[in-house]
Amino acid sequence: MRVLISAADGSALGRIWYRVVRGASRDHALALTDQAIVSGTSLLTTLLIARWSNPAQLGVYTVGTTLLLSIVGFQESLILEPYLIQRYYGNTTAAERAGAALMLSFGFSALSTLICAVAAFGFLELSDSREMILTTAAIAVIAPFALTRNFARRLLFARLEFRDALVIDVAVAVVQLSTLVWLGWKGQMSALSAWVAFGAANAFTAIGWLYHARADFIVRMRHVSTVLKQSWPLGKWLLVGQITALVQGNITYWLSISVAGAAVTGLFAACMSIVGLANPMLLGLGNSIMPRSVIAWNNGGGRQLFHEALRNTVLVAILMVGFTLAIVFAGEKVMTLLFHGAEYQGYRHVLIVLALSILAGALGSPAQFALAAMERARLIVASATIGSVATVILVWVLMTQWGLLGAAYGLLGGGAIGSVGRWIAFLRVAHRTAPVSDNGMPGRPRSATSARAL
Repeated sequence: MRVLISAADGSALGRIWYRVVRGASRDHALALTDQAIVSGTSLLTTLLIARWSNPAQLGVYTVGTTLLLSIVGFQESLILEPYLIQRYYGNTTAAERAGAALMLSFGFSALSTLICAVAAFGFLELSDSREMILTTAAIAVIAPFALTRNFARRLLFARLEFRDALVIDVAVAVVQLSTLVWLGWKGQMSALSAWVAFGAANAFTAIGWLYHARADFIVRMRHVSTVLKQSWPLGKWLLVGQITALVQGNITYWLSISVAGAAVTGLFAACMSIVGLANPMLLGLGNSIMPRSVIAWNNGGGRQLFHEALRNTVLVAILMVGFTLAIVFAGEKVMTLLFHGAEYQGYRHVLIVLALSILAGALGSPAQFALAAMERARLIVASATIGSVATVILVWVLMTQWGLLGAAYGLLGGGAIGSVGRWIAFLRVAHRTAPVSDNGMPGRPRSATSARAL
């Protein structure tokens, strides 16, 4: 009630708060819930494998997970994000563009299966690891279903249909976790059987979704060619940006093991696992912020996109400040609870600085989403490269002087520089009033109602 009164009275603070609260809508809540289901399923899968098998099986499953996540990441950069951003182009209908994107996803799935199959044969010839051979072969079979399920999620996010995406992910969680529990109860748990459970859950939901949503797609090969030509100039830069972000996220581990040794690296990984509890929240927000940024850009150009980015930044700041305060008061206790041993104690200062680094990086994400909506992927790569270089220099210098705490401050500095770079890049181009991409393809502005309906 106070929020509404303040806004009505004309208070600047009241208006800002009202917009933030209105922005934190049902869609944001559903997106956060959906990501919590996905992340929770992944965590429970890890715990169930650890409970009913051995560390070797868990290690093989984890390596396979990194492979599959890389494949999914390439699909998102090359196909799904360009589809989300370019779906308002006027040279195809919504159903035709969705059908073209689906065909491109199927083609990518076939290529991924072929590459994994070749890799499995390579392991068969060059390696004695039976488990890795079977895991790679399993991923070759599973990849099309996992990629189709991910396509369904991203398509629904683009349309702001978060409830339907939540239904898909709940179905995957129920099938996957119940199968894993049954396997463990029967004493059949292994990395391979866990992949069978994962594949069955994704196949069940992917096939069911395709049948249910078949009327939403019109497939014509000339549109597939058109969409490919439009998406490639953007997708290749988004892929480079993702690789740059991946390097920035892992460079500290590489520097740590070379400068301070494996023991310090292990302690750093333990600390990062605590502050990494914020990742599901950030991923969930991103699932909602990105399509809203695209709609704002197509509806109102740079001005409306700027206001959308500003509202999203305030929302991210509120949630991340709350998380940082939780780390300040309870982070060390949580770390002591999860990691037993005296060597894991006394890192409260490090945890706080790492939480601040997550906060600093997160504040730049709305600007990055806005740049992606404007198809300014080169600016994303440029700002990410600046942040990565700053991170490498700061972590190297500060870790040499102050060890683990220095590495944390290096991450904080690199994250802050990267976020400032993204905002500077966005503000330089936000004055545009018409959606025009780097490759010269104009968008087709729509009203808010029609954009949301597609």
